[in-house]
Amino acid sequence: MMTTNKLGLYLHVPFCARKCRYCDFLSFGCSDSKVLSEYSQALIREIRIRSKDWCFRDVDTVYIGGGTPPLMSAWDMGKIMDALRENFNIVKDAEITIEGNPATLSDEKMERYLRKGINRLSLGVQSFENDVLQYLGRIHNKNDAFTSFQRAKKAGFSNINMDIMFAIPGQSMKMWKDTVRQCIFLKPAHISLYSLQIEEGTEFYELYKDGKMEAVPEIQDREMYHQALAMMKEAGYKHYEISNAALPGFESRHNLKYWSYAEYLGLGLGASSFVGGSRFKNTSRMHEYLTAIREHVPPVDQESIENYSQREEMGIFVFTGLRKAEGFSLDHFHHVFRKDFFDVYDEDILKKYKGLLICADGRLYLSEHGMDVSNRIMAEFV
Repeated sequence: MMTTNKLGLYLHVPFCARKCRYCDFLSFGCSDSKVLSEYSQALIREIRIRSKDWCFRDVDTVYIGGGTPPLMSAWDMGKIMDALRENFNIVKDAEITIEGNPATLSDEKMERYLRKGINRLSLGVQSFENDVLQYLGRIHNKNDAFTSFQRAKKAGFSNINMDIMFAIPGQSMKMWKDTVRQCIFLKPAHISLYSLQIEEGTEFYELYKDGKMEAVPEIQDREMYHQALAMMKEAGYKHYEISNAALPGFESRHNLKYWSYAEYLGLGLGASSFVGGSRFKNTSRMHEYLTAIREHVPPVDQESIENYSQREEMGIFVFTGLRKAEGFSLDHFHHVFRKDFFDVYDEDILKKYKGLLICADGRLYLSEHGMDVSNRIMAEFV
């Protein structure tokens, strides 16, 4: 089994000012500077521990996600970046991303990020409607979104992503189009658009379960999705992955690793890895994480270590690859698994999903309407 050579690093910062009502990520509210600093020191120690096994690999993408990483002090984030460069071979043109909430990004932090080599900013805007933001439980407002973007541009960030969300109860098509229009007006290099999913363990799930909240109908969800894609295409954005569009040359290099069967190493609480042919996760329990770091051992959750069969890995390859608008190369499939694709999977699947699943020019990909039923099609390969 072969993957591409350069490694991606993901650093997880699980703290946020307040947990959003829809969020099922591994994150929790925290504003205690002592806790934040202690975690940053543990992350630095994990960087040193992990680098012993992986320092020989070139690293061309780094993604600092959360939670809300800018809750950490600019000083602590700077020290984390220093530790990465001291312990890993970060290539000169690496894409280094940090996520941030518009209400948590000060000029000082953004300037320090740039000085330390962070060259891509991902803003969790979600909406330009204050009522919608309040409903979602976001801590920022519409004005924060505009001003943080403008200040980021002024600081020197040219590669900025904006996350926006649709299919929110109470969100009309007009409200959604206004959000897309205002996002396009600002002209970020990259736009991620997500349909609200009601996930177990969230406040929204409890409301839904108790009959106090209704999910947006599927037909309305799809109308919003296609409307946004049409508006973005007209504005010069390329829809390159189910939930992502970018101006030419600004596709997320780190996220493309997840969809292109490339390797990544996860650092921090609960972070996932696919490296050295293995899949595993760090422990999601803070006490266990900090204890392992103090004992100078990788904080891996032993129960998370997965050794999939080749057929299972093939399913993952196809499932993730079909998320990309261009799909995946059949030659790449053969290069990784040393088998021809249609020796493994029945060619009749193309007839079953005619017009939705397309094989052309040596690639397998979904049509735009195929993306509407992507989970059903992808499930055929898993």
